[in-house]
Amino acid sequence: MAQLIAIGFWADPKHPSWPDPQEFITPDLDQTESRQVACYLDQGTVVRVWRGWSHCRICGYDRNGDSDLSDGTYLWPEGLAHYVREHHLQLPAQFVAHVAARLHELRNAQVDELWWSQQRGKLA
Repeated sequence: MAQLIAIGFWADPKHPSWPDPQEFITPDLDQTESRQVACYLDQGTVVRVWRGWSHCRICGYDRNGDSDLSDGTYLWPEGLAHYVREHHLQLPAQFVAHVAARLHELRNAQVDELWWSQQRGKLA
């Protein structure tokens, strides 16, 4: 069974040991890196959907996602991108490095265009 690394889940009565998002606010955050991380978070694969909306623990925004997303390594709440984008949250260096490495890998991947061109007329 696969194991995912949780990130971006905040303290609540059921999980008092989880961090408070205020601990991660970094006003002088690198904006390019921040945008890259937020966009990456937006593109996760939906793993599960909950029966209600999450609210932002900083500004109270009440439609901050209703799903958990993943990239196959990490698992995060859909609204984590909001924290990064709107509140200048700096996520742990290990995660930021993971994002940079994954994007570098994808941007430099070889593209097999032949496979797609061979699909022409196969479904008709």
